[in-house]
Amino acid sequence: MSEEKLVIFDLDNTILNGDSDYSMINFLVAKSILDNSALDINQSFMDDYKKGKLDFDEYTKFALKSFIGMSSIEISELTVEFVKEVIEPMINIYALKIIHDHQDNGCKILIASATNELIVKPIAKRLEVADYLGTKVEFIDNKCTGKYLPPSALGEGKLKLVTEWAKIKGINLELATFYSDSINDLPLLEKVNNPIAVNPDPKLERISIKRGWEILDLPRI
Repeated sequence: MSEEKLVIFDLDNTILNGDSDYSMINFLVAKSILDNSALDINQSFMDDYKKGKLDFDEYTKFALKSFIGMSSIEISELTVEFVKEVIEPMINIYALKIIHDHQDNGCKILIASATNELIVKPIAKRLEVADYLGTKVEFIDNKCTGKYLPPSALGEGKLKLVTEWAKIKGINLELATFYSDSINDLPLLEKVNNPIAVNPDPKLERISIKRGWEILDLPRI
């Protein structure tokens, strides 16, 4: 087992000042790919996520609907535009500095997000992070089906995917550091040696205080 230091980052509301999945829906509405009714549906799903009660299957159907029948190249063209227009201003420069500091110290960085990989991949590229995990999306004959490949990268699913990834890489996950804002990431936070709550939601904040986990309040500018 490698002694290489692994540092894991959640993406939404940790590296980003906001949620990339949520922002993608709003972007698609602005581009007239989705109609305005999607805005209220999107907000309702976001409210459930914050409560730790998200129906991931239903949300994924909703989030991937616009990509059905599109090729990976077509999706890439759309997501690159999304990253440039929407994600770039959302990047928290203080979180980015933490990533760079860890990289300078020779750590391996992994972005692990419940967001689908169609969105996570171009964001990771922009952040210059080679390793990332997102919810995998099904393609048949190079066309998006609108379905995801279980497990999702949410909650226990994220823990499973990161555990499998670390095993392949020969890295001891129990020695890792994990930065996250969300109670949904509790399974992985409990697994690593150094859990760090970044601008945590109320539930995660309470648990972090109770367990003596580090709480990091990053300015959102």
